[in-house]
Amino acid sequence: MTATPLPLNRFPLRWYDATFADAALEREFQADEAANSLLYARYALGLAAALFACFAVTDWLFSPTALAMTVIRAITILLLLLGLFASFDPRMVPRHQLIMQGGAVAIGLGFVGIIALTPAELLTLYLSCVILVMIGIFVVLRLGVLRAAVAVLIVVAALDVVYLVAGLGDRRDFTIYQVMMLSAFVIGYFSSYVYERQRRVAYIGRREAEHQARALEQTARRAAEAQLRAEQAARVKTDFVAHVSHELRTPLNAVIGFGELLERQIFGPLGNPKYLEYAHDIRESGQHLLSLINDVLDLSKIEAGRMELSWETLEPQEIVRASLVLVSAQANARGTPIRIEISDDLPSLHGDARAIKQILVNLLSNALKFTPSGGDVRITAEVEDDGVLFTVSDDGPGMTPAEIEIALTPFGQVSGMVAQSERGTGLGLALANRLAELHGHPLEIRSVPGRGTRVSFRIPRSEGAQPRLL
Repeated sequence: MTATPLPLNRFPLRWYDATFADAALEREFQADEAANSLLYARYALGLAAALFACFAVTDWLFSPTALAMTVIRAITILLLLLGLFASFDPRMVPRHQLIMQGGAVAIGLGFVGIIALTPAELLTLYLSCVILVMIGIFVVLRLGVLRAAVAVLIVVAALDVVYLVAGLGDRRDFTIYQVMMLSAFVIGYFSSYVYERQRRVAYIGRREAEHQARALEQTARRAAEAQLRAEQAARVKTDFVAHVSHELRTPLNAVIGFGELLERQIFGPLGNPKYLEYAHDIRESGQHLLSLINDVLDLSKIEAGRMELSWETLEPQEIVRASLVLVSAQANARGTPIRIEISDDLPSLHGDARAIKQILVNLLSNALKFTPSGGDVRITAEVEDDGVLFTVSDDGPGMTPAEIEIALTPFGQVSGMVAQSERGTGLGLALANRLAELHGHPLEIRSVPGRGTRVSFRIPRSEGAQPRLL
């Protein structure tokens, strides 16, 4: 983000002296620039006094009136030094431009007095020096445009009077001299105008940059505060979910256990077959609710960055075998066998056994749910450079790219793919994806509507793998 190069449409300058049209803004500019301008004024006054004293050598070398010239120079230098000492008075800080203007007039009038005493053979040299004095007032002293112009005009008017009264030259010389003075005045005025204009443009640029810097700082502070609030909210949410899950799971396990006792009729027959059906429904509903609570808790921990994986060396065949046991009942109930294509020479893995089994169970459960009875569900595992690639595929209805994004969203469900009675919570695929990311790679889903779905994930080898804690 950069400041506007020339924001003068918002802060217009007066055309004739390059000051701000807004008087309040001009006062603010002068107040902000006062310290630097005052320091420069002191240097300028001191340098002018030193140079004016040095040129006295010329008087003593070439002029018979050198003594009178020296008196004039001494008075001029005294005025410059008085202005220099006055600049150290705090009351004069707001009037430093007036001090500079007084110094400029003192230099000019002092030089005019010297010219009045100059012999004819040195007149051309001293008159030429007036041009340098004029340009110096405009450029070196850094007065405002109008102040510099007024000082120069006073000097020129005084010099014209001396020129005419003392008869320093004829009309032709006076005309040439006036043309030279006018040219010097135009050059000096233009130079001062450009300089003062650029000072104010730079000032507005700094103001714009400071304003934008403050805005960026405020934005960054608000963003940091929002991030802190979000992190606090995430911690509160995770703590709340963990607490509620714990409070729910304890009585829920009891409900599931009592439902299973009733279903198995351990203490004798229930008497009415309907009770047995109800006991079965209680147990299944309790297990479904417990699974949902566990998924919500795991997903909340992952999102809050507080999910800890237990890293260990694992055998892929054992992981697959344990996962198949957990979904075998669902496969038998749907009449859909699971085909296994896993070689015996797969390398050992480095990962969390529970998380990997949860990924496989969720993927296999989804594949069974969306595959028609008697369809094809397959699990494969093959070696890759950095580990083992597991793939679960089915010949179900498939998904479009938009539906895949929905399915990967927590609680996201693709409508119309299964019957209402078979719909889950929409957490299985999202949770599997987050757990796969914790192992280094997200799920890779390739699906074509009407032709099935293939879901793959990678688990690193055990050799040289480093533990990962999120």
